[in-house]
Amino acid sequence: MHKIVVSLCVALATTQGLSSARADTAPLEVLVRSGTPAPNTEAGTVFASFGAPVTNDLGTYAFAATLTSASANKTGIWIGVPGNWRLLVREGQAMPSNLGALQRLDRSAIVLNNADAVAFAARSGTGAGKLSIFRATRAGTVTVIASVGMQAPGLANGVTFRDLGEPVMNASGQIAFNASLQGPGITDANQGSAWLYSGGVLRTVMKGGDMMIISQPSTTVRDLLSPILNNNSKAAFGGVVQGPLVNPWNDSARWIATNWTPTIQSFGGTLVGTPGEGGDQITLQIRRVLPGMHRMNGAGTIAFFADHEDWNSPSKFAHGIWTTTPTGIKPVATRTTPVTALGEAVSLASYSSLIIDANNHIHFKASLAGQFVTSQNDNAFFSATSNGTLVQRLRANDGAPGMLGQRRLRELSPYAACGPNGELFLVAPMSGPTPNNAFERVLMTSYPSGEISKVVASGDRVTVAPGITKTVSGIPNFWAGNNQDGQPSAINASGSFVFRLEFTDSSSALCRNVLRPACPGDFDGNRIVDDYDFIVFSEYFSELAGGPGDLDRDGLTSDSDFVRFAQAYATLVCP
Repeated sequence: MHKIVVSLCVALATTQGLSSARADTAPLEVLVRSGTPAPNTEAGTVFASFGAPVTNDLGTYAFAATLTSASANKTGIWIGVPGNWRLLVREGQAMPSNLGALQRLDRSAIVLNNADAVAFAARSGTGAGKLSIFRATRAGTVTVIASVGMQAPGLANGVTFRDLGEPVMNASGQIAFNASLQGPGITDANQGSAWLYSGGVLRTVMKGGDMMIISQPSTTVRDLLSPILNNNSKAAFGGVVQGPLVNPWNDSARWIATNWTPTIQSFGGTLVGTPGEGGDQITLQIRRVLPGMHRMNGAGTIAFFADHEDWNSPSKFAHGIWTTTPTGIKPVATRTTPVTALGEAVSLASYSSLIIDANNHIHFKASLAGQFVTSQNDNAFFSATSNGTLVQRLRANDGAPGMLGQRRLRELSPYAACGPNGELFLVAPMSGPTPNNAFERVLMTSYPSGEISKVVASGDRVTVAPGITKTVSGIPNFWAGNNQDGQPSAINASGSFVFRLEFTDSSSALCRNVLRPACPGDFDGNRIVDDYDFIVFSEYFSELAGGPGDLDRDGLTSDSDFVRFAQAYATLVCP
């Protein structure tokens, strides 16, 4: 069967002249592009470039942009929808509380909530400026939440904010952030703090010097790191602790808080029961809780990174992913978690890019080790279902979806946006003989059922306006996550995903791709299983490659996959 299929595909490619780049292959919509007028600015001012956009569940978008303008105030933040953008704040604008004029905004991280309010950190004033956290409503009202040098509410007179972390914000407008303090009685041993702004009131949730846990009165908090915050007012944050019982293996902890009341979640030395080899129950001891590496969903389930005791490891401890449950904490993945990467037994070496979706499924990137692991295929994205099963979603060296010329994926980017049902938007550079440019990238959708399709890739032609098409030269990174824990998000609950594209003429655009049901065999993402997909499938098939062509998820693109593809090819149009 192999020879017949490959011969037929070669004939199709010859007669139809198909190339590796496609025009308008995905359901892609351009929201706004450079060179177009910037609303609420002086005449002749146009957008020059964009920061990574964010979205909310209302379908509103927000972004920072740089302007081409005769004015010195060349950056701002906009909110709205295509055709109805509104300038929220602009460089040079006077800020409340005598903070002076805003400085550059194009580097600001933006959080957009479901009430169309934006939270961001930026500098204002003269010289190096003063860092502050602001909230701006769609009506244009700007509120100062905290500012460097400001008296820390509720603390001793003269204790002020020395530095501020990035804010997170939920639908009701609550804002959480971490900060370092300075002033009377503040030293390196107690300068950390975590804060919540709610109902117009700013108060500490926890601060340096607080007792970590009643059973260890000698152990106190030293520093606190970035919090997360969901729409049910549940916050989670981690920190570093100190005291006579503290050593390098148990010097960190995690807390959860509802409004301003914190509760210990886990700390170094926590014992966790888990199934071992052969089904026997074993106990793992968490050693270090990695304080700032965590995600949460709307239900309040939290996934986080922590090290645990492992006497088979040269360092005597190993890295792992853990999650909260109604009865405590359980491991999601550790070095000893058995994993089959689509037919090949591998072990997980390290982790990054953590996400948890609304269904409590946890998604992450892992580096791999094993007999057949090479530098070309040593990283992959996995999903952990609620019953603990690990499923490989995509792996380096898989065939690049929708691309001719035997293009393969290089190191997967750690950025992943998660759709409402566990769909992942992933990006990776490509290798391959044509044109063999390591900087070319492909943006993909990975469905939980196993289908993988291209959204857009370097070299594709995109219609940016009626009668105007441009060639993609770059796909910059986008915000990860799933719009559930107060952090900047590129995707909303309806599956609307927003990102940037750069073009060969040095222009750029903000674009949207709306999730639709998986379509087996539609590798180029145009919702049609046509001759182009047939040719792409033939390349996976001729190499027995894994990845997009492996429709039955057994690790190979083989005859059984050809049968499935043929059924989709006969149907032609996706639902």
